[in-house]
Formats: sequence, structure tokens, C-alpha cells
Amino acid sequence: MGDSTVRMPDGTQFAFWDDETRYDRVYHVAGVSAAAADDNPGTEERPFATIGRAAEVMRPGEKAVIHGGVYRECIRPARGGERPDRMIAYEAAPGEQVVVKGSRLWQAEFRPSEGWSIRDAGATVWMADLPAEWFAAYNPFALNNVFAHLCTFVPNWTKEELEKLQLRRGMIFADGRPLGQVVHPRELAARDGAFWVEDPGLRVHFRLPGDADPGQTALEAAVQEQLFVPRQRHLGYIRIRGIAFEHAADGVPVPQRAAVSTWRGHHWIIEDCLIRHANAVGLDIGDEDWRGAKHDPCGGHVVRRNRISHCGVCGLAGVGSVDGSLVEDNVIEHVGGRVSERLYECAAAKLHVARGVLIRRNVFRHTRDACGLWLDYLNENCRVTGNVFADVETLLGAVYLEVSHAANTIDGNFFWDVRDAVAGREHGPGVLAGGFGVSADTGENCLVAHNFFGKVRDTYAVACHLNQRTRLVGGRAGLCRRNAVLNNVFAACPRRVYFAQAADNRADGNCYDVRNQAASFYVDAPTAAILDLSAWREFYGLDGAATEAAVEAEFDPASLTLRLKVRGEAPRCAPVPALGEDAAALAPGPFTQDQWAQALTDPGLELQVLKTR
Repeated sequence: MGDSTVRMPDGTQFAFWDDETRYDRVYHVAGVSAAAADDNPGTEERPFATIGRAAEVMRPGEKAVIHGGVYRECIRPARGGERPDRMIAYEAAPGEQVVVKGSRLWQAEFRPSEGWSIRDAGATVWMADLPAEWFAAYNPFALNNVFAHLCTFVPNWTKEELEKLQLRRGMIFADGRPLGQVVHPRELAARDGAFWVEDPGLRVHFRLPGDADPGQTALEAAVQEQLFVPRQRHLGYIRIRGIAFEHAADGVPVPQRAAVSTWRGHHWIIEDCLIRHANAVGLDIGDEDWRGAKHDPCGGHVVRRNRISHCGVCGLAGVGSVDGSLVEDNVIEHVGGRVSERLYECAAAKLHVARGVLIRRNVFRHTRDACGLWLDYLNENCRVTGNVFADVETLLGAVYLEVSHAANTIDGNFFWDVRDAVAGREHGPGVLAGGFGVSADTGENCLVAHNFFGKVRDTYAVACHLNQRTRLVGGRAGLCRRNAVLNNVFAACPRRVYFAQAADNRADGNCYDVRNQAASFYVDAPTAAILDLSAWREFYGLDGAATEAAVEAEFDPASLTLRLKVRGEAPRCAPVPALGEDAAALAPGPFTQDQWAQALTDPGLELQVLKTR
């Protein structure tokens, strides 16, 4: 579990828990075995053929050991466990690769495309029919990504955005790699590695990369909406370990019906899994949508050591009922781009109404048109600590904390290369753009402490603003009061800190790169002012103990290696009682005193921020 004591913003310790079950019965699943059959007893000698069969029979205190192979099915647990010492578990056999896929091998009569004038440019375009029997209840090739009512959230859609909304949920894979999808058949004349779906969703026209021969290519069509989801809502105490889940043709939330879903459950453990190539969402742990019926117990999930990647909208999602959950040591990467971020659900991880959630030691990287982490709506007592956010291209921020009045803490994280999703957008001085490091929107009591911000290039590294000042949440409007930006390091960040108002907000103990001294700070009220550090101090009493130094940094998102050299005086760190530490004895940023001392000497500091996975 790692550190067994972690202090939360309200001063309490996070309530860790784990699987304590001594499993009294073990079922075996071995789909590739000649001896496997679902009418077997599920012993090692006579195993089940499908994981779904084990899901039908298992009871609390029992687990399924799944042996290597590809399982093309949707696993539907019939029941959950009862408590930590009476769980139900699904786990890959040690050392064996278990892959659950929502796709089917597509072996059809491939013939030259006809009827749509897409061979005019001499492109090698093929077509073939999908078997109708694949789609008894759900055909993702006939369904658009987005339910029509969601489009009313946002006015003034661009042509490109509208075309993304029209794309189908189904996916085609060639030799394991996804093909792109186009809206108009004529686009195939100029683009290989892509497909177009003909209405009513049973015929596909496509070009393979390099105009390869489909007869020599392994083709798969993603046809299942989900890969693991209970038969009924609110099941608890289920553990999934070491399984790969791929090729889910789910729709854009809401509702959140992800490749792997707890379906409003509680106290699940999802660990050491690979979840990738979901059309929309990889893993959902919440109430599915905003109308979800509240129930007790809820939340309490453990999501750890997973790798979630190549999800079109969101890697990890939870619309409420995530209280007390632990998200740690995961890598969530290559998320976003399926739809516009203006649909509001796009992030490597997004949780709504999160209370007492601990998010630590994760890597959020390579997002497009998506946040790194989005905490939406009246979050309280959450701690985001020790994470990496790298190569994030977003309309919002690497961390976006939205309309939350209670205390939340963002500390000890590394931010690197965060950009506005709208390339080349011009912004006047003080104008808020996309691509914040931390964006605290229309709330209070946000603590941003001991983080490293590098190459936040398009807007403010930390912004406590009032973009939603007219919105009533929890019975009132947000005030942008009692926020604190303490003991952080800013490198190559032209704009540093934004406060919507000076009153009741605090900045101190930070180390700022001596470059980009002018127009680095902003206060919107009582009078809009663009400031340098001197005026920030003199007229608003902020950052009295801060320093400016020559900070040179390079970070590799792949290896998570940071190279840091600092020339200048260290700031006097401000005490941060909320972290339960003597912050005055620490170095700025997420560094120890020894690391900071090394950064002050040649050749500087080189360290691996987190263990590479």
C-alpha cells in the first residue's frame, strides 16, 4: 500500500483498506485449453472456457484464476462480496497474459469500394460487410459518439467539432493498431489508415496504412460497448487484478459506461490492469450520470498500478459516489481528441463531487483536448500529491478544480509542458487562456504548495479565478477567497500567478525563474493590475519571502527524468500546517533539502521523479 499514513486537508488521516480475504474456493478459467468447457466444475483440471461462467457462479470468499489467452466477451458479475475479508476476485494467473477484448476478428469478402466515388484519386479503398449477428442488441457502427441532447450544452460548434460528434462508436483495428475514422467517404481518397461507415452501420469502407492488402492483415472490429460490468448496480467488494482490457466501443459520456465499470458499485479494487483503446472511457467508478440514485455505502474504491491509455474522452471517470477512493501509482496517457473538450467530460481522470479522495504518485501525460485531472463541482477534502502532469494540451488545465468551496490540496506534483489546446491563440496581457498548470475556478480554500511548474507557456501556471462567477453552487456563488500558493518552483513560465482578487488570497515562499520578470502576476480586483514581483509584493503584500533565481530545467516525460540547475538564493519556505509537516525546514517545490543543494551546484540535479512504468 505504500505510506500507511497520509494527512488529508481537514487534518484527518486517509482511511486505507485492502483485500483481507482468505479465498476458500478457487475457480479456473482457461479458454485456450482443449479441456475447457463452461459445463465443467471450474477446477484446474477441468476449467471453465469463459470468464463469464465464473462470474455467474462465484460467491463471497471465492475467486477466479484466469489463464493466458484472448477472451472476446463481456464479463457480467452476478454478485459482489460482503466486506474486505469476504471479497470476490478476478485475477490473471501469475506470469500469464490475459486479454479481454470487445472486438471480433473480421474475416470477410473484401472487395474494391464502389458506389461512393472514392476511387477517383487512384486510392486503394476496400469495402466489406460486418456480420449482422454481431449486433443483436447494440451496433456501435450505427450510433454516433454523442447523444443529441449533450450538444445543447455548448453553442457555436465549429464544423470540425460537429463532424467529430457525428463519428460512429465502432472501431477498426489493423494488426492491433486503430484506423482513423472519417465523416465523408471522399476523405479516403487522400488518407490511408482510415475508414468510413456506410448507413445503416453494416458496411465499412477503408484504406489500410500503406494501402496494404486486407487479405494479409489481421483485422478486428470493436463491437461491444463494455468489457466488464456487473449484472446489477451497487455491487461491492470486487477485485480485478492483472487483466488487459481492450477495444470497447462505448459512447461519449454522459452516461459514463466505460470499458470497465463498477456500475455505481462501492469498494472495488482494480489493480495491475491494462485498459486501452476505449472509444470513450476506460474505467468508470461513479454513478454513471448526474441523475444517479445515491446510495450508501458508495465509493471507497482502490485504483492502483494500472496503465490506462488511448481512450478517446476520459481514462478514469466518476460522476459522484467516489468518496474515500484511492487513486495511486497509475499511468494514464494518450487520452482525448475524440470530441471537443467543450463537451465537459474530457480528462485523463475526471471525478465529480469528490470527497476525501487521495490521488497520488500517478502519471498523467500526453493528453489532447483534455485535462490531466478534473475535479468537478463541490469537491472537498481531496489531496492531489506526488503526481506527474506532462505534455498536456487543454482548454482548461493540467489540474482543474471547479467550483469547490471546501479545502482541497494540490501539493508535491511535477507539471511540465502544459499548453493551450487552441494553437496560436492570441491573448492580451492578463487575459485567461487555456493551458493552466493549476486552475482553481470560482472556489475557495485551495492550497497549491511545493509543486514544480515547468514550461507552462500559454497562460498562468497557477490561476485562482472567477470564470463562473455567476454560477450558484451549493446555494451560493464562488468567491475566490482563502486560496494559497506556497513554496512552489516556477521554471520557464512567462505568467506565474493569477488571483481574481487580492483579498484573502496568499502567495509566499515561491522560487521564480528570473527570466520573464515583467507582467508575470495578475490581480483582477479591486483594480485590474498586471505586475512584476516587486509590485506584487509592495502593493499587495504577496510573496514577501519569495526569490527569483536562474532556473534551468529539462524533463523527459518518457523516463520521468528531471535535470535541474538553479543559480540564486533559495526562498524561505512558508509553514504549511495543512500538510502536517514543518514546511519551513523543506526546500521549495517537491524537493528535499539535499536535492535542492545539489541543484545549486554543478552539474546540477538529475533525478527520476517517479519510477518509470
